Amino acid sequence: MTGESDWDYIEWLADARSLVGWTSQKPQDERCMIFLRHSHREMILDHSSQFSTGLTEIGKQMAYEMGRRLPAGRPIRTFFSFVPRCHETAQQLTEGIRDSGGEVVEFESIAILVMPEFSDEAVWEHLQPDGKNVAEFVNRWAEGEFGEMIESWSEYEARLMETTLQRLKKDRGPVVHIYVTHDLAVMAMKRILLKRTLDNEDRESFLGGICVCIEEKGDMLLYNSGHETELSAND
Repeated sequence: MTGESDWDYIEWLADARSLVGWTSQKPQDERCMIFLRHSHREMILDHSSQFSTGLTEIGKQMAYEMGRRLPAGRPIRTFFSFVPRCHETAQQLTEGIRDSGGEVVEFESIAILVMPEFSDEAVWEHLQPDGKNVAEFVNRWAEGEFGEMIESWSEYEARLMETTLQRLKKDRGPVVHIYVTHDLAVMAMKRILLKRTLDNEDRESFLGGICVCIEEKGDMLLYNSGHETELSAND
């Protein structure tokens, strides 16, 4: 069984279904940012294949199905990591959005969605190739354990927020920004916005992520894993 009917039943799509449901009920006059992990891929066994691994066929199909279900009443800007699995996810999302009548007005790769800057490749020895310990890695990074091996947490946070949430704040009129990235960036964004350490349960499934909407009066609301959190105007 593959295709449209799978969307409602595949277990790893639970977070994606929840995200689509929440964004679909938000007023169409709001500005929203959807920050997603890429769709389904094969397991990555070593770091040498990090930049070449793409999506499985079911991964492509479900990214398309997600795109068909996202609210299509506002212009959409799509940004992504150039790594194949993220690029392919963005392509399938865009195809689904357009097939449901939506308008994608921008489609662009962004470097910070790939990985943080680093000066010593040995830092990646602390992150398992398939990312199972990504919560621990992000916590250690944020606490400064990796020193100058990797971009400082504060510098990365400033760059990431300027590229994403600040971009949304500067946009005019109702719009949706979609960012397709890797679980490292998704987990970093969660730690930044939730202002707490992460645990293994925070890791997103394929096509899972977070959404931030800016209401007409300027209030910001974060949605993640079935929970809403009000954000400060300073975020």
